[in-house]
Amino acid sequence: MADGRRQWRWRLGFVVVAIVLFALQFRDLPDGVLGQEIFWQLRLPRLLLAAFAGAALALAGLWLQTLFRTALVEPGLLGVSSGSALTAIIFLVLWPAAWVWMPLAAMVGGSLALFMVLALAKRFQLQGEALLLLGIALNALLAAAMQMLLLISPDQALRASSFWLMGSFAYGEARLLLPAIALLVVFTVWGMRRASAFDLWLLGEREAGHLGLPVAQFRRQIMWASSALVALVVVQSGSIAFIGLMAPHMASRWVGCSHRVLTPAVLLIGAMLAVFADALAQTLLSPLEIPVGILTALLGAPFFLALLRLRWQR
Repeated sequence: MADGRRQWRWRLGFVVVAIVLFALQFRDLPDGVLGQEIFWQLRLPRLLLAAFAGAALALAGLWLQTLFRTALVEPGLLGVSSGSALTAIIFLVLWPAAWVWMPLAAMVGGSLALFMVLALAKRFQLQGEALLLLGIALNALLAAAMQMLLLISPDQALRASSFWLMGSFAYGEARLLLPAIALLVVFTVWGMRRASAFDLWLLGEREAGHLGLPVAQFRRQIMWASSALVALVVVQSGSIAFIGLMAPHMASRWVGCSHRVLTPAVLLIGAMLAVFADALAQTLLSPLEIPVGILTALLGAPFFLALLRLRWQR
């Protein structure tokens, strides 16, 4: 009974927060046709982009935490976001007109970063905190390369994209957003159909293999799917950290650890976290807008430190 009441309080709280966040989109709207145009052409697309980005990052974070069997990883800390951003910028420098292929280039960069982490972890037999430190080091290296590329770039518009790289939902485009949402639906369906495989993976690769799971194939599927989701977010919103860390933890406290119920909960919480962060970014220092990536880092870093403290106390 106590667990049931707690879950209902969680659900009621999320419904209230969702209503408030949606109502914020109507703030300060002028009357008449102008207000309608602002809502439909500016605020609603931005709301959809924020919800998509938060849901995609949360789902990728859940899958990566399952892949590495540690609750301390997320796309930003493992270098996946930086790898995607670096290859996206290189693609813009070399082929600026072929923007339609940029998500694929970003996915390749994120996948290479993830493959590198896995290869080095296997080579040096790293797990837990050691694996996390490896990801942080790789992330710092890729971020430094990206900043150096922006610094020496002769393209003023490309150098001005530094604000986008900090994380922002102001630059989303419908031609990328709608296909990205469709792909998120496809990945969600795949994740739901493979929920029992994710649960088996948590037992360990050897045990999962004994129970009939094709370990190597499933590992590659997780890596490609996670990298694709992160790449779709990075291309449109830049690097947004810690949503992929916070959402899975909050969802597991809400619904438990079964991936069949954890997956939709993670999507919902991730979307709400991103929309909430975007609302704060637009209102805290209005009319100045704070980059969303900075705000999520300010919210997520204490969360990460609290997780580390709990881990060390065990």
